[in-house]
Amino acid sequence: FTYKVPLHIINKLKNLITRPEVNNSTSYSTTYLHQHLPMAWRSSGTNNTEMVDKLKRFGVITSEHVEEAFRRVDRKFFVPAGNETLAHSDQPLKEGNVHISAPHIYGSAIEALDLVPNSCTSFLNIGSGTGYVSAIVADILGPNSLNYGVELHDDVIGHCKASLAKWRGASVNENGNISTINFMDDDTPDVHIIKGNGLNILKSEGESVVGYDRIYIGAAVDSAELTNITKLLSPGGILVGPVEDELVKVIRTGVIAQGLEDDEESDEAASLSGLDEEFTSQLLSGVRFAPLAMLPVIYTIIPSNVWNPSIRRFYPNEHRCASMALLMCSNSEIVQPLPRVPTPDERFNAAAMLPKSIWLEILSYTHRRWFAPEQNETDFLKRRLREEKAKTAKAERARREAEARCLAAERERAVYRLLARRWQSRLNALLSQQQESEQGESEQYQHRAAEDLFNLLDAGMGQNNNAVLVGDRSTLAGLRSLMQGELSGVNSEEEEDSSSEDDGEAIEMEEDHSDEEEGDAEEDANEDEDLLEFFADENESVTSGRDRNNSVVMEDVEDLVATGQRSADQPRTVSVSSYDL
Repeated sequence: FTYKVPLHIINKLKNLITRPEVNNSTSYSTTYLHQHLPMAWRSSGTNNTEMVDKLKRFGVITSEHVEEAFRRVDRKFFVPAGNETLAHSDQPLKEGNVHISAPHIYGSAIEALDLVPNSCTSFLNIGSGTGYVSAIVADILGPNSLNYGVELHDDVIGHCKASLAKWRGASVNENGNISTINFMDDDTPDVHIIKGNGLNILKSEGESVVGYDRIYIGAAVDSAELTNITKLLSPGGILVGPVEDELVKVIRTGVIAQGLEDDEESDEAASLSGLDEEFTSQLLSGVRFAPLAMLPVIYTIIPSNVWNPSIRRFYPNEHRCASMALLMCSNSEIVQPLPRVPTPDERFNAAAMLPKSIWLEILSYTHRRWFAPEQNETDFLKRRLREEKAKTAKAERARREAEARCLAAERERAVYRLLARRWQSRLNALLSQQQESEQGESEQYQHRAAEDLFNLLDAGMGQNNNAVLVGDRSTLAGLRSLMQGELSGVNSEEEEDSSSEDDGEAIEMEEDHSDEEEGDAEEDANEDEDLLEFFADENESVTSGRDRNNSVVMEDVEDLVATGQRSADQPRTVSVSSYDL
């Protein structure tokens, strides 16, 4: 589509299909951005390194941390059984319920998730499948992140656990419908695979209460299902997944402080309950995914972690700082230096009034975002502005690098064109020399043949002139003049050919040459017939009056034609008596 349709038509189509969609209280502003269509299906390789090189070459992967993660997570560990030879081909693979998408789809989706390396981001993979995406995201986010996957089929869960264990040594802990993959190294977070239906995840229980920072959907959903899944996003979270036949990126923008809306937007804001129910959506590309299974209906709860000091690293920085301050205060002395002497009623030390064990119990009831400050519209817009500025600067650097590469490619193309022209001229010169040499050899061969025939005729006319009949001598002389005319005709045709070559008209030269060859063939055939008739008539006239003992010993006319097929080096003998001559 991108290669065959002009760019201005594509731009008009993009503007035409840009539309707002409103589903209940959720506002979607959809912008169609066909970013990665030209690169589709061209990123195959013989190994993982070559595959990633092509993904980067065609612009599917642009971030350095995403590229490194793709290189560290080899796709061959996750493909369905029996498809190992196609592990690095840019195509989807399926065996039963086990399905893995094409690498360029995963590259586009992971780039769109805007993952922050080595952060405490929470990630939810709905329809986790082979675990390929979960492994790449875990490698990027680092050990302080949370990684959950929801899968419905038992055989797919078994394949996922085996694939993750092969990729990086790990042990599997089973707890009911939850399989936890514990990796041996300290740089990879645990991956939790939960058996359930991704369309029936309860929002009011478990980790879903505070939402997830990043969500990826591994199978196609419709607009209504997408609306329910977006409720699992935390403010500022990003969701990427196929909606029908489109790969969509959804961003939950956050909470709007009431009363800060402009008058111009009052009508639109009146229909919204707040920015926490507003989402922006971008279309990344057209895709074709199998639908997410709706049956059986399994209400799925993703369990939340119970806080304790050993897992505090999985919590955001605000939570870690607050809990550390409380625990430090719980160990402090009751008498603390105060900036002023308070009254007895003002003296208050809350940390000292409760022991540490009580604070540990209290903190166990807090979730990951318990101590996160409430974000108003101004703070959220400032943060988004900083993010957009950073993206703009990155895009500007990429544009300058692309322009530099284009300039270098143009220079290289000019050099190659010059080299090609030089080699073409040299080739034409060599071909012309070869043709001239072949023509010279042909002319020499014709002259030698003519000289041999002239010598033979001269020898025949010079032997015993008294015995040669006047008619026969005239016949031989006519044959010699005929051969001279043939030779002069060949020379004149060669001169005409050389003059046409000098004019440089290659097409006319080929047509003239073909016409001359046809004319020569017809003339040769006519001359052969004349010679055959001449020898036949002479044979009949001479045979009637000659003596049997002094007869001419020579081949028949058909034998003469047949002997013409012999090699030129083979000698020919003709015995002619003086009387017959």
